[in-house]
Amino acid sequence: MSFWYRFFYYLFIVGLCLSGPALLVAWKWGVEPNWGTVDVVKAARPVERGIRLSEADLKLDKIRKDQLVDGALVKLPAVVNQETARAIRSNEQLTDAMLNTGHLLPAPGEWNMPLPAEWVFGKPPGSLLRGDRVSLLPVQKDDGKRTGETAATAANEQGSSKEKPVPLEIPSDEEKKLQEIVVSYAKGTNNQEIASSDDRKKPSGAVNTIELIVNDEQKELIRKYGTKGYRFLVVYR
Repeated sequence: MSFWYRFFYYLFIVGLCLSGPALLVAWKWGVEPNWGTVDVVKAARPVERGIRLSEADLKLDKIRKDQLVDGALVKLPAVVNQETARAIRSNEQLTDAMLNTGHLLPAPGEWNMPLPAEWVFGKPPGSLLRGDRVSLLPVQKDDGKRTGETAATAANEQGSSKEKPVPLEIPSDEEKKLQEIVVSYAKGTNNQEIASSDDRKKPSGAVNTIELIVNDEQKELIRKYGTKGYRFLVVYR
């Protein structure tokens, strides 16, 4: 048996013996981590509601396909600079429902309309935040001068409440058009955006002014009632 024959023979035996562990290592570190997995975008750290996501807030992670939640986002560029619709926990998978996207920007035929403070009955809900959907209920101020009311009764009622809304009989089609309007901005007295935790119990300030995304019909209805001295009770679910 020649030298080279013996050399290649033993080299083959050694390679065969090492191939088992080598294949095991390759499977363990190369194939298995990618077998049946998908990339998903997760929060790299806790993020509060109303925050614009940066790359530092995000990470791309591999998970098993059966662990993927419905609507999970799988590409980082689609998430960066999006605004959170609720508080997000660290390592939580991100979905479309967690982000405020195009609905906060006026579409063709829509407008970003400030609602004058003098057109609002009372104050906007203290827990109101950007991205919420509100309904506007036109009301009149009850000044206590109703027909047949005595001065004493009026004084007593004024003492208990400075102003009371008088519901209006408005057409049902107009009432429906003033429902489910998106709040594009909710700002405090310092003109800063109001932020809050997910449970809304700790807003960063009191809501002073709001801006709404409205279409042409909604804009004209708000102007119609507002310029006639009516005010709007702002409600939301």
